[in-house]
Amino acid sequence: MNPTETPTKKYREVEQVLRREIAEGKWSEDGCLPAAQELAKRFGVANMTIRQAVTALVEEGLLVRVQGKGTFIVEQERLPEAPSTRYPMAMLVPPEWKWVDQYYFGELLDGFQQVLQAGGHRASRHDYDVVDTPGVLEPGTAIACILLEEPHLELVERLRDQGYRVLAVNHYTGRRSIPCVRVNDNQGVEDAVDHLVAKGHERIGFLRGVPANIDATDRLRGFRAAVRRHNLRFTPEMGDDFIESSGYEAAQRLLSSPNPPTALVCASDLSAIGAIRAVRDRGLSVPHDLSVVGYGNFSVADYVIPRLTTIRQPRMELGSAAAEMLIRLANDEAVDDVILPAELMIRESATRPVSVLAAV
Repeated sequence: MNPTETPTKKYREVEQVLRREIAEGKWSEDGCLPAAQELAKRFGVANMTIRQAVTALVEEGLLVRVQGKGTFIVEQERLPEAPSTRYPMAMLVPPEWKWVDQYYFGELLDGFQQVLQAGGHRASRHDYDVVDTPGVLEPGTAIACILLEEPHLELVERLRDQGYRVLAVNHYTGRRSIPCVRVNDNQGVEDAVDHLVAKGHERIGFLRGVPANIDATDRLRGFRAAVRRHNLRFTPEMGDDFIESSGYEAAQRLLSSPNPPTALVCASDLSAIGAIRAVRDRGLSVPHDLSVVGYGNFSVADYVIPRLTTIRQPRMELGSAAAEMLIRLANDEAVDDVILPAELMIRESATRPVSVLAAV
């Protein structure tokens, strides 16, 4: 494909080719698609582009993902009728979701879709910017809304006021009676700080995420709560994004200070990877000179050197729980908030500070 093509055009082209080949029976022998890496190599695109194309075909009902086995073609004549719920179901996503986070949305949507397919249910999916288009959402529809930023709270409240059955996927902090399913980001970061304090760290910095991002706000809140609880005196905060370059720049600035931190907690695995690169570029090493803890437990965390200590964000489970709750909402059943625990994954990027090691 032409490298000047937009990501949207690329994934749509892959989707069209796969749809045609499914219709032609190319994989009819066992019904299993090749692995994403193989398809990415064939089409000359990123793995995320393949995931987007396959996800579109899954939602269309042409493919089904079977966890631990692969993605299979659905035999159309054998498709069961979707069980009826009292009200229709839909999911709303931010328009930019495909480019915001290649790790977060893919796994969340996989978990959501697997639960629906296992029960024979279906839910339409739309971008936020089409909700005011007449006829897109039927009256009374049960809607799962993925929240990223503060303005999204206003949208779900407006939908609730219009009579829709709304489920917030992420931390809803507004005043309406809107149930939510979320990961306990606060506690995850507090656990990371607890781990570093237990190792002997007293100078712990924090690399923030995107301002006004709901996850970033919760993670910063967790960091500050842990700082107060441990009565830490030197806890610089820096950074304004989840990406590698933000982590690199923030870590460079912190390491240039007269009294740099001995450990960093990062709002994302990607910013943590950027921080590790900054340490190396200064001729230092992780974790000897600086301990680093990420957030997310993205697949890359297990392949960087050193392997990244991080907080596991249960994205598949988040999507699965959202689907289960949405089905209950669509049947006019009561739904309570669900908070999923984040889990500290201890690997090799965090250890005791040099001062403690020297005293041993």
